[in-house]
Amino acid sequence: MTAQMAAYGRVVSEVQSKTTGNGGTMAFTRLAVALPCRAAENGETTMWLGVTAFGRQADALVRHQKGDLVSVSGQLQVNQWTGQGGEIQSGYALVADSVVSVRTARPGGKKGQQGQATDALKRAQEQQSRNEYDQTPPDDDIPF
Repeated sequence: MTAQMAAYGRVVSEVQSKTTGNGGTMAFTRLAVALPCRAAENGETTMWLGVTAFGRQADALVRHQKGDLVSVSGQLQVNQWTGQGGEIQSGYALVADSVVSVRTARPGGKKGQQGQATDALKRAQEQQSRNEYDQTPPDDDIPF
């Protein structure tokens, strides 16, 4: 069984690329993904996510540099390794099926700033901040 994940984050290390044994392209980098966290002072925490891409997705990833915002989706993996002090460490990695730049375009064809939210995105974020996700079941009298 595999876990699929989509993440939106900022590239935090230079994208590295290699040529695979069969002549294809492979690229990898790390993303910082902001996650909501009630225990954190500012209400969010950072998830550090390794990203590996092959073929066309690797070509798309290579076009990004440190600081760029990207959206990636693919299979989530948990990696474990032995640290320098001998302790077991673990981290998350995503084998990308899709890599999308988060650069926006303004009406009229002019490019906006990278990561600039559109009006629709701003409205959605405002709506989400006004509504907490209510997980209580509906109060109805339908027996099952």
